Amino acid sequence: MSKNSEKISYELILELFPDPIFIIDKNELRISFCNQEMQTLLKKSNDYLLGKRISDIFRNDYYFNVNIKEISKNHGTFTIKDKLNLDNFFFEIKCIVSDDLEPNIILIFKKINNNDLADNQNIEFFNEIFAILAHEINNPISSIKLASELIKKNHSVVEDELINIIKSEALRITRLFTNFNLSELKYIKKTSEENIHEILRLSLFKIKQMPNKIKILEEFDPSLPLVKINRDLIIQVFDNILINSYESSNFLDNSYIKIQTRFIAGESIKIPNIKNPIKKNVLSIIISENGLGISPETMNKIFLPFFSTKKRSSGIGLFLVKKIINDHEGTIQIESEDGITTVKINLPF
Repeated sequence: MSKNSEKISYELILELFPDPIFIIDKNELRISFCNQEMQTLLKKSNDYLLGKRISDIFRNDYYFNVNIKEISKNHGTFTIKDKLNLDNFFFEIKCIVSDDLEPNIILIFKKINNNDLADNQNIEFFNEIFAILAHEINNPISSIKLASELIKKNHSVVEDELINIIKSEALRITRLFTNFNLSELKYIKKTSEENIHEILRLSLFKIKQMPNKIKILEEFDPSLPLVKINRDLIIQVFDNILINSYESSNFLDNSYIKIQTRFIAGESIKIPNIKNPIKKNVLSIIISENGLGISPETMNKIFLPFFSTKKRSSGIGLFLVKKIINDHEGTIQIESEDGITTVKINLPF
């Protein structure tokens, strides 16, 4: 097959792609091909686009043009992570630099669906990763600090228990870093059979040592089986939820945090990215408190990354809580009505 025939063949294939695509030459960065999807996106005809420099089309996108120039000096596959805003949509650009037929660059514009980003809880940049880690490290460090202060004051709580908390929380800081694959922000699945009540009581113990006292009500089902989970990550879930519950309290005489557990047989579970719900036995954890409540406006944003009503909060806690529960194929719901805020978590087993 001649080079011209091969070129026509792969251009026909690229025309079938659902993504907008350009082909530009490596030397002058002029457009030699654009598929129908690209013409539709830019609202420009093929005749208008062909032969123009890529910088003429995206003249206001300085970083995009700089990236293209740098990529043109190389060979291989690259991704431009600096998002391009076109027609109110964000795109990242997949670049294939090849000299096989002609010295060309294939630019594939991948639309980033904001709803999918929110639903899947994906984070792409290292600054977001480290914001998460910084937030989550704060909880065990606070526990270490509190336990140390109690020991210094010769608190009535048994010192051995406090020392064990210091040791376990310090180890958990180390494990938190190894629980992430930093390139994709996927949790490494290191699960074990755990007693959910033991984990809940560990988080509750920390709340009980806080300066403002609040009534803790436990309604635990003693017949619950062990559940297969990532222990450290589920500790993060309960730490975040219980700290939020504590901080939402008015600390009145009737203020409380109530934790209930129960077994539910054949619960219908909607797993993220799977169309149809499936039925599984679930372990249900319900945490409720009668504090400040949550407004409907806040409720709509509560799981969004970096959203917070607190002045000194990074807005990562509940975002990460939902990510962890989703990764365990569980569900989480938060409701607030008549001053009662309730968090419902279902973990399948």
